[in-house]
Amino acid sequence: MTINEEDYMLVDHKQKNNFYKTTKVRISNDFTVMVDPYNFSTFQYFIARNLDTRVAFDFLGQVVSTNPMKMIIENSREKRLMNLVD
Repeated sequence: MTINEEDYMLVDHKQKNNFYKTTKVRISNDFTVMVDPYNFSTFQYFIARNLDTRVAFDFLGQVVSTNPMKMIIENSREKRLMNLVD
């Protein structure tokens, strides 16, 4: 964990994790509570803001509706699928 204040940042957060050749990672238990992996901002948010050009973001378009998330099996693995309408 280190301070996140470089010229180019992937997230707008004061801290970041660094992974090196010597970093050890272990398998953890699944979350017991369903977590929504998406944190969408409104279209108006981007229009009205002066964005920090050091922080990366992905602009897909304006999402006008979503379908409920569903579980699918692909290659013997469970995956979550959500359809977005823009």
